[in-house]
Amino acid sequence: MAETNTGAIYGVKALKYNGKALGLISEDGLQPGGDSPSKTRIWAAQKRNAPFAVLKSTPGTKTWTFTLIELLGENMRQVMGGEVDENGNYTPPAEDKDVQGVFDIEAVTGHTIRIYNGVLTCNFSNGINFSNVLGIESELEMQDAGADNPPYKIFAPGQVPPADEIPSQS
Repeated sequence: MAETNTGAIYGVKALKYNGKALGLISEDGLQPGGDSPSKTRIWAAQKRNAPFAVLKSTPGTKTWTFTLIELLGENMRQVMGGEVDENGNYTPPAEDKDVQGVFDIEAVTGHTIRIYNGVLTCNFSNGINFSNVLGIESELEMQDAGADNPPYKIFAPGQVPPADEIPSQS
């Protein structure tokens, strides 16, 4: 049965990096953010009621933030790099590493937001106590995806993003 597209996108089903799910994220889900584009207004002495021209100084950034709360060794390796041994013990890399690749945000509405070149930066958050769980606070920033490629694409319910757009994991 085909899913109906009402235009509403909600509910995180999965967040994937290069085709593989990252694990459970906190109930806050994914929050959009980034820096708004900035403009420079050009004023003319002869026209004081409005700018003569408006130039886009910077295009701004598009980001998503979330907190990974399922801290299995493999999930931590995916978001921070490093190694996982046969017992599931996680060893971080010698230096902090940004993870870069294709990210898919899958919604329960059937939509998928594919980010073609995302950079993920992470740090621990939440603390260890009896009212919360340790998490990895993450920021996913959309980067340039190359000539003639969009930074992201939103697939309608029932449409599956092409698997050949995901880099090989070998």
